[in-house]
Amino acid sequence: MSYIRFQNIKRDDTGAIVSGSATIVETKYVPGKERGKNHSKREAVEKLGKVLWISDDKLSGIFKSPTRGVIEYDSATGSFKEVNRGDPRIQGFDTPASEPEIHTVFGDTYLFLTFLYNIGFADILSKAFVSEEERSRVLCHLSHTVLRDGGHIHCDDFIAKSFLVHIFDASHLCSLETDSPYFHMMGDDRVKMSFFKEYVKVMRKKYPSFGKSTYVDCAPLPNFIKALATNALCSHGVESTSVQTRLVIILDKETGLPVWFQIIAGNVLDLSTIKNVLGDVLDSLGIIIEDLILDAGYVSKSLLEALRDGTYKSLIARMPAKKGYPYKKLYNQLKSHLREGRHTFVREGHTYFGYKKAVTIFDCQINAYVYVDWVNAQSRMVEYIEKHPEEYEKMTPSQLDWLSVQFGYFVLISEKEVSPAELLDEYFLRTDIEIYNKTDKEYIKLLPLSKWDYTKVCGKILSDTIASICLIEMRKAVKKNNTGSCKVRSITSIIGKTQSLMCRKNAKNNTIIVETPNKQTKEAYSALKIAVPGSIKINEFKKKILGL
Repeated sequence: MSYIRFQNIKRDDTGAIVSGSATIVETKYVPGKERGKNHSKREAVEKLGKVLWISDDKLSGIFKSPTRGVIEYDSATGSFKEVNRGDPRIQGFDTPASEPEIHTVFGDTYLFLTFLYNIGFADILSKAFVSEEERSRVLCHLSHTVLRDGGHIHCDDFIAKSFLVHIFDASHLCSLETDSPYFHMMGDDRVKMSFFKEYVKVMRKKYPSFGKSTYVDCAPLPNFIKALATNALCSHGVESTSVQTRLVIILDKETGLPVWFQIIAGNVLDLSTIKNVLGDVLDSLGIIIEDLILDAGYVSKSLLEALRDGTYKSLIARMPAKKGYPYKKLYNQLKSHLREGRHTFVREGHTYFGYKKAVTIFDCQINAYVYVDWVNAQSRMVEYIEKHPEEYEKMTPSQLDWLSVQFGYFVLISEKEVSPAELLDEYFLRTDIEIYNKTDKEYIKLLPLSKWDYTKVCGKILSDTIASICLIEMRKAVKKNNTGSCKVRSITSIIGKTQSLMCRKNAKNNTIIVETPNKQTKEAYSALKIAVPGSIKINEFKKKILGL
């Protein structure tokens, strides 16, 4: 049972209330074992603040609440009602013009934007997106994409709950109700060029060789856009044939960060693709890519000829298992050596067979590095036998020998003269680099496409690319700063713990007042070496952090 407790009510000669406060109080029954002398206890539920009007039965009233503003509360129904400015019950009072003190989430967005400033990324965005409106929208969508942590909350709802609602102009925030105009703006080729130019400038200052040695990945993008010009029927990279558009991504080998991306037709995957994309990188960013790490889909006669002719300085690629390549032939030549200890090494808990052999492919001399990952070979062989017992029983001895290595067998080709273990380490940089793809596909939710035209698709991918760069940089910083005393080690954990830190706006001096952080929030901030402020000046924050 709830009721209103009035305190220190004072009236003037006319009977009008001049002072006093009120609180919603709830009476709860206390069981026999727990109670002392009383059968009930009273608990304060919410402060109603200053009293402006009281009904004759004292069951309802109008109050100036510190959190709700001027509001009417009825204890009989337990409900609140809005009060019109001209309500006759409170005539003569100036209080209805005041606004409620709104508390918004501070911890995650402030941490994220301050981190972007610390790594120089905020400066990239301020130069790439010249107008205040563009930059505001990018920062809002970027914060939403990274900090929603896979949730389905819409961008405008996310920002409305964040202290960013006090930072950006209301006219800019109105555009967040739909993301189509934003993706259309981001899909402009001018925007893509502007971002990557500024981005590469900053990265080259940190890493002078940024972009010269790269891993080129091509991700299939199954989608629901029937009229997309780049759609084509394809089965590469997915379990079954489907209509796809393909995303070619050039990733820097040292940092694992993207250098460039391009959208191509779903059924195009050859050397011409590489040449066109690398040509765009050269023309747009002035980057000459010398070293390539490629998927098997790119390996062709023309690629090997280009390597022989000096078009590319260095190449590591996975040999395809198709006609013209000695894929199975190399196994037959080396199967007697598979169990020899001198050709065995261990990497990341897996035992490998490794052997280097000079071969000729399409009249091109190159080294073939033959491997068997025994952990994968054996575990997947067991799976196959359990799923196909009848086929297994009918196998010949030679087929059984091949089955024992088939699922861990692969061949790399390269002009390099190194040991099999060294080359595999370099090739598996692509595994580390694929953190980027994992970030895009699993966290940022890049796939599948759901925008309606080519421009918006390009804008969606650019937006997600920028978000992925920020997220990967955060992960690297946390890993670098992680010490024995640091208990917060994942971005998801950091986002969750910092969202409890709230703030309010002081309109008089245009300041954000930050609540006192708890221990978990402080630990999350320390993971990125950022201090929790007691307050921030809105204009200074916009100028310094956001470049507005």
